[in-house]
Amino acid sequence: MKKIIAILLCGLFISMSMPVMAEVPDCNCGDGGDVVLEHLALPKKLEKKTPTNVVNVSEEEITVLPYNVIPLTFAQAFNSKNACVGDEIEFILNEPLKTKESTEILPAGTKFVAEIWKIEKPKMFNRSGKVYINFTHLELPCGTQKTVYAKVFSKKDFLSRGKLNALGKGLGSTLGGMAIGTGAGCGIGIAAGSVIVGGFAIGMPIGFAIGATAGLVTPGLYFKAKAGDKINIQLFDKIIIDKVE
Repeated sequence: MKKIIAILLCGLFISMSMPVMAEVPDCNCGDGGDVVLEHLALPKKLEKKTPTNVVNVSEEEITVLPYNVIPLTFAQAFNSKNACVGDEIEFILNEPLKTKESTEILPAGTKFVAEIWKIEKPKMFNRSGKVYINFTHLELPCGTQKTVYAKVFSKKDFLSRGKLNALGKGLGSTLGGMAIGTGAGCGIGIAAGSVIVGGFAIGMPIGFAIGATAGLVTPGLYFKAKAGDKINIQLFDKIIIDKVE
């Protein structure tokens, strides 16, 4: 009996020690053939900021994965002052979108279309206006359209003039106020029989105070862009493009 138990335990130990053989899935999934991982070619500065640049390439199609970033340019001039919710904005690829491995994903001239879903007007204290957009689709030069879900790629996912632009506008008001105040000070100095230099001494502090106050309380800027201005967008869903040899 002891021998039988020993034999059974020995067999159990051997069976547990043997490697488990699992079926390895074939990488030839689907009709597209083997899938090769490639990497989106981007400018170096932009590539450092992007969370991913992976693209799946098969014999028949190319899949640009979510969170990839695509550089575009405005197709036409835009001014949020004249825009409305629901308006579309067109952007364009000036150069072909390729992988580092030289696979062309999208040709030059591909259009990306976004729809405005919210607009905030400029507010007091130099707070610039904001434009919120969602990308809806792309259109290839041949006319084929593909659904796109993407947003502006930046720290804040909306279009707006930077703080430096607004500060520049405020500074302009400040300098303008200084000029007016200095002129008034010179007039005061002349009327009082003092030299012009005295007018500068009186006018500049007054002008700076008036101009700085005016610069602070004026509204910010509307968002403007010229045709050709650059913008980066980030995908939130994959884009599948038929591969063209």
